[in-house]
Amino acid sequence: MSPIITGLLIAVALSVFVMTMAGRVGALLSMKGENRLDNIPFRAMQLLRFGLGQKRMVDPEEFTPGLMHVFIFAAFLVLQLRSLSLFAMGFSESALEVLTDLGHPFWVNHPPVLNLYRVYLLVKDVVATLAVLGVLYFVFLRSKVKPDRMTPSWEAYLILGFIGGLMVTEFAFGGSHMVAQNGSFVWWEPTTSVVGLGMMALGTHGAHVLGLAGFWMHLTIILAFLNFLPRGKHFHIITGLPNVFFQRTRPSGKLGTPNLEKEEFGTATVKDLTWKQGMDLYSCTECGRCQTHCPTYITGKPLTHKGVNQDLKHWLWDHEQWVEEGYAPSGVKEPLPEIIGSALKAETVWACTSCGWCEQACPVFIENIPRLIDMRRYQVQVKAEFPQEIQRVFEGIERQGNPWGIGQDRRDEWAEDLHLPTWGDGGGPYEYLFFVGCAGSYDDKQKKVSRALVKIMREAGVSFATLSKQEMCNGETARRMGNEYLYQTMAKMNVESWNGLGVKAVITQCPHCFNTIKNEYPEFGGEYRVISHTELMNELLKDKRIKLSQVMNSKLTYHDPCYLGRHNGVYDAPREVLKAIPGLEVIEMQRSKREGFCCGAGGGRMWMEEHIGTRINHNRINEAALTLQHAAQPSTPFPDATDKKKPGQVGDYKEKGGSGVVAVACPFCSTMLRDAVNDTGREENIKVKDITELVADALETKSGPATVTPGATVSAKPE
Repeated sequence: MSPIITGLLIAVALSVFVMTMAGRVGALLSMKGENRLDNIPFRAMQLLRFGLGQKRMVDPEEFTPGLMHVFIFAAFLVLQLRSLSLFAMGFSESALEVLTDLGHPFWVNHPPVLNLYRVYLLVKDVVATLAVLGVLYFVFLRSKVKPDRMTPSWEAYLILGFIGGLMVTEFAFGGSHMVAQNGSFVWWEPTTSVVGLGMMALGTHGAHVLGLAGFWMHLTIILAFLNFLPRGKHFHIITGLPNVFFQRTRPSGKLGTPNLEKEEFGTATVKDLTWKQGMDLYSCTECGRCQTHCPTYITGKPLTHKGVNQDLKHWLWDHEQWVEEGYAPSGVKEPLPEIIGSALKAETVWACTSCGWCEQACPVFIENIPRLIDMRRYQVQVKAEFPQEIQRVFEGIERQGNPWGIGQDRRDEWAEDLHLPTWGDGGGPYEYLFFVGCAGSYDDKQKKVSRALVKIMREAGVSFATLSKQEMCNGETARRMGNEYLYQTMAKMNVESWNGLGVKAVITQCPHCFNTIKNEYPEFGGEYRVISHTELMNELLKDKRIKLSQVMNSKLTYHDPCYLGRHNGVYDAPREVLKAIPGLEVIEMQRSKREGFCCGAGGGRMWMEEHIGTRINHNRINEAALTLQHAAQPSTPFPDATDKKKPGQVGDYKEKGGSGVVAVACPFCSTMLRDAVNDTGREENIKVKDITELVADALETKSGPATVTPGATVSAKPE
């Protein structure tokens, strides 16, 4: 081969690559610092499972394209050694002779090494063949199927061409040497052997020319590919594995806690992003998996997390010198513009429900929610620019300790006739603090859930007390809306009070309370055992402290709350509770468990109007109605929720068919889905009930069993 040509190719390619990467790395280093080197063993294991193991790529909703990506990824890993050997052949004739002729004296004198090399060649041939299959699949997928989640792109076809070209040129180069050596089919290079047998028709000279062309094309493609990576979406080939390694180790439902005393008031410009958030931008593959069950995307809101990543990334790349050195495109030193207004629109930042699907689906662990919440923090705490309707929510929490702004003295009216013990009243000791929550105290529907839970706990002999009028909002709503100061005020006040009372364990009936007290209060010294009401009821059933014997003849489908399920992994407990109710037929919606679809209330959206697109809660109740209708009449068309052309079609069902119960385990979900039932005219057919109400209805009490219906009124007896 030619050392001069090989050296020139490498020198030019690496020079261009270094210049490009200097800007990318410089911009990244200009961002805020963040410690992502804690818990190394966990990070290493995650890298093995999700980085090298590609576990998320083969999630059920995208199994086939994920598997094809695994084929290509495996080829990249295995062929790296082969590509290095090709460069070595370009510099050294000796290397060329040894590596292409297995009859060379070197191999004869080293049989174990020869056997190991043959095994490598077999693996190389197999994965390269599978990679070609993957390339053909993706060409078909993009050109014919055209999935909704994939943005049409010439770049994608170019990269597929590069990948396919690497594999084909590898086969051509190897095949030419088989022709030169008059070889036949060998087990350690099956595909290369087939190609070589086909090249024999070209003759020795023709095969040599084709093999030589394949060699130089292979090296050229590698170096061109290398320089193209940091200029497009395939930058993730460089940054993806590090991004998996540097993923957060805290629960997804736990936001970072800024130091307000150091004036950490949120994200204004791209330099306020952390370097990990910058790497997230570089690592976005534009695969669109984040869109499949995204409530904002499915219902036409101006937010896709893929879109946010691309908008921020391209703005950053277009202004690297401004970010790194402070020089605007005009050549004058100027402050960076704020993200909102330059790279993103305000409505994009405020659209997110923080349901977590995007982060659950992302194969490279991009953290979208914290970044958007940080932008909200700046808008609220510095600029005082936010949706008008949430002003009253902030005022209600500040003045009355609840987002409704209802008088604090009315907080325990729901339990006036129940004679509940109050923590700190001289009674006890109590095992659990029953944190009723704002909805459980003030919302008329949720008050019934509170009373039902009291009935169950009393029947089981659970030792609990409430804070009565002293209970205050936990601050979750304020935090997700960006009012970090108000949240920290409420959190510190609650933790100080509860610790002073000796609280050790907390029962909640709201997943948002559950997530905040469990995952975020420890940051302020609030270390408690926190149990959701669904987990509590499941424990009581397993321990036989309660018995459900009252028959409930009804069909039911269960809606997973995002902050109970996706953010905290509580999927089985509510289902086990429902299945314990006699006569109840539980039917799963297509979008359930980790693929559950949001009701639209999270991220503070409970308190904001939806002015754009269709309502998220309408989409979800449409799916519930279709699920119940299909169960009753299987002939009813039931589209795939993950349809590649148009995901979320199960939420387009507009008919009035479908009757039964939609079970919930969250006051926000309850409100949103009840509103959707009323809005869509399904009041006569569908009832929205909290699991607690259903359990209380089916509970065998001292008065004996009876047959009841899901709509029966729950009344807890005072002790």
